[in-house]
Amino acid sequence: MSEKRILFVNAINYLREVESRYPSLAFGYLIASLKREFGEGVFEYRIADREVAHQLEEFRPDVVCISSVSQNFMRAKAYAQLIKQIAGIPVIVGGIHITELPENLDKNMDVGVIGEGELKLVNLMKLYLEKGELPAEDLEKIDGIIFWKDDVQFKTKAQELVPDIANLPLPAREYLNVGQHTYMFSSRGCPYRCQFCASTRFYQTVRWHPAMRVVEEVEHLIEKYNVKLITFNDDLFAANRRRMKQLGELFKERGILGKVKFTVNARANIVDQELCDLMNGMGVASANMGLESGCQRTLNWLKGGIKVEQNWDAVHLLKKNGIFASGSFIIGCPEETREDILETYRFFKALPLAVTDVYILMPLPGTPVWQRALERGLVSNDMDWDKINIRFSEKAILMSEVLSYKELRSLYDKFLKERFFKLIKGIPNHPYLMDLPKLALKYISSFTKTKLQNLKNGGRKDPFVEALSEHDEDLVNSCL
Repeated sequence: MSEKRILFVNAINYLREVESRYPSLAFGYLIASLKREFGEGVFEYRIADREVAHQLEEFRPDVVCISSVSQNFMRAKAYAQLIKQIAGIPVIVGGIHITELPENLDKNMDVGVIGEGELKLVNLMKLYLEKGELPAEDLEKIDGIIFWKDDVQFKTKAQELVPDIANLPLPAREYLNVGQHTYMFSSRGCPYRCQFCASTRFYQTVRWHPAMRVVEEVEHLIEKYNVKLITFNDDLFAANRRRMKQLGELFKERGILGKVKFTVNARANIVDQELCDLMNGMGVASANMGLESGCQRTLNWLKGGIKVEQNWDAVHLLKKNGIFASGSFIIGCPEETREDILETYRFFKALPLAVTDVYILMPLPGTPVWQRALERGLVSNDMDWDKINIRFSEKAILMSEVLSYKELRSLYDKFLKERFFKLIKGIPNHPYLMDLPKLALKYISSFTKTKLQNLKNGGRKDPFVEALSEHDEDLVNSCL
């Protein structure tokens, strides 16, 4: 029996540097799970985030799996339509969007995977190998999915979470582009539930890889890919102090300290001297925190249980201990006034931060902010998903009930200017300095390609059309 081909499509706008900065570890986990279950010689795999029409013609897949977040779901729909039009093969969609809004399963999508995908995709591929297709009467027996049955959506009962994430194989990074700065996950979920965060709704609970499993993956990255900086993309890596202590001991014992540096996610209310000592003990160079606001009233609304003073103290304590602090902020909350935002700006400006992010509050499906936006009629379960954008744009949904678009735009630009000055001042000593040459090339390339594509398409701003071949423009126009 010849190998069946699976094409994994990451529905992103790859011209935006932030979306293409790192390869998709989700696909790495899925491929690794399939390889462990079926071995070699059963499936052939490929990952793509662009030129999908070309991939269909060259790779000739038997099945396509698409992953998408909410802001790119229009792309996912366009890809699914393209795949059906060109190849007529099964399309499986997964990711956080279809998990939170499974009813968004498009007619061109055969199956939607709700929640974690490793076990479900293995079961779907077992069925495909047995039947040569994905018949509805058999899909009913697979938990945790949604599919079409007689032109009606049918959702099966929920499947339990992966019972022990430590038993998952290491991601199949041989299919990914791994640089000297890469990332990994050592846990799933977060113990906190901020108003705006969709990740905690996706994972539902917190599960940790044991320390030795983390060490094995770190060693794999050092030995095979010569990695020098690893970002732990866990929602809140620093929440598990016991494991951090174990990691510090194991890193020292196995000669890892000094070979690689780490960046982690923390939270201001848990940063103290003990945590700083643990970070230094395991080679953490920088810690990122969602500081969100310098206005206590806004901070209470966004995340509760944390004080502006704790944000301030955490940044300064990290700096005192030789750990670079990075922070993100959110403006545009429903009742946030101009003075509230300026209070956050003054706080933002005074903090010794080199790397910062500033976002517009955006309603993401599954979150309390989404529910409030639904009640106000700002969003719906069937909408233009390009409006979901945490950066400021003309199409972006604004949650503010007191500020106009113009007022909020002016304040946002004020933050961006200060953010730029902080970056110029602080980045020379920051571990992210190693990324600058690559980022500069990406920004130049993205800017050039976007401008050329806009000219090619009569000034249309959305560059998605470049991901498809020219004869598919009518399809794109119908989906955007």
